[in-house]
Amino acid sequence: MRDPGTLTRRHALGLVAGALAAPAVVRAAAPVTLTYSDWHLAEPVWGRSLAEAFAQFESENPDVKIRPEPVAYGQRDVRYATAFRGGRGPDVFSLDSNPVKQFIREGWLMDLTPFLEKDGGAAAWASQFYEPAIKVVGEKGGLFGAPQTYVPIVLFYNRPMLESVGVTAAPGTWTEFRDAARRLTAPSRPGGQVDRWGTTMVLGQGGFDLRFPVVLRGFGGDILNPDYTRSRLDEPAAREAFGFVVGLINDDKVMPPGVLQVDANAARQLLATKRIGMAFEAAWAYPITAEMNKDLDAWNTLQVAPVPMKDPAADHIRTTLNMKSLHINPKTPNAEAAWRLVRFLTDRQRAEKWYLDNNLLSPRRAVNAEFPKIQASASAKLMAQELDHAAFMPLIPQWPEINETFRQSLHAAVTRSKTPDQALADAHKQVEAILQRKT
Repeated sequence: MRDPGTLTRRHALGLVAGALAAPAVVRAAAPVTLTYSDWHLAEPVWGRSLAEAFAQFESENPDVKIRPEPVAYGQRDVRYATAFRGGRGPDVFSLDSNPVKQFIREGWLMDLTPFLEKDGGAAAWASQFYEPAIKVVGEKGGLFGAPQTYVPIVLFYNRPMLESVGVTAAPGTWTEFRDAARRLTAPSRPGGQVDRWGTTMVLGQGGFDLRFPVVLRGFGGDILNPDYTRSRLDEPAAREAFGFVVGLINDDKVMPPGVLQVDANAARQLLATKRIGMAFEAAWAYPITAEMNKDLDAWNTLQVAPVPMKDPAADHIRTTLNMKSLHINPKTPNAEAAWRLVRFLTDRQRAEKWYLDNNLLSPRRAVNAEFPKIQASASAKLMAQELDHAAFMPLIPQWPEINETFRQSLHAAVTRSKTPDQALADAHKQVEAILQRKT
């Protein structure tokens, strides 16, 4: 009879040998989490688009999860700067064109060139984009961001409102613009108080720098010269444009009360509720106003036209550009995953999605020229054509201070604490001093 103890030992040895021979169980690595920060995350239309894009990216990249981090547009730059100085900050984040150069110089943006070279070459990639877009993200041979959307400011107008006062075509000159604004400013009911106005300007902080300069440019002027070394506020074109706007507000009274506090969103509200008939806006105004007032029928009621010109035959820049670009934190521990996300969100398919969802043009010239939906839209085609008549606002560290100095000079003239000429002369001197100061 066998020794039970011997059988037990043999059985145990067999179990050990079997365990050693069995294949090891491989545990899947936990997905990395990327934080993505963007002011558009909090907006209804853009927020939905981004959520859908994130879901698709995660399904195609199961090793990556995205954690959205909304940031208020007005707080964005300060919050990012504070985080980056402390060695933190989101993995991937969006900027408009204004702060990009400063962020590059501070070392807060990763150079994407090494990734691009592995993906077919940086030069080939850059050649797909409008040249001004690449100049924003390029510095000293590096490429520090990927352009995502690219739009000009144009004149939005409510066609039925203009037609109701005998204006059958979009104003092409500032004289025509003033005439249309005067006609539109009236009570909506006979005998009532004025509750409908011709237009508004964005004179609050949010959106002023993108919208108001189109008036200067439409008169042939600007705030700074092309190389950003000198103020142009002492030129006749600047004085004429400045006086024109102050006159619209104080003399013609074609803007709603409280215009000094109107920011970009308030201007869109006025347009959406038909309290004004014209406003300077970008392509995103269509889906935003449609969301604000579904009874407006924004896509059919609102039309677009180029910014008016003092001289329609003149060949000069007449409007401003806005670009959104995506960037990677150089301190991210997940650089390769971050690049995959940036590449995905800025590829050609997503560019078409941003147009379909948000009416935004692409920084890729071929998308605007070839995507059938853009070519089938009269408004999109016009805005694409206006890209060649637009330029960014100054991409220098002093720009926020210069912009605010100019905005405050307008406030001084509108409130009559200074004459328009004195307010503009003071702004010119202050801007010159800012430019001469060492940064």
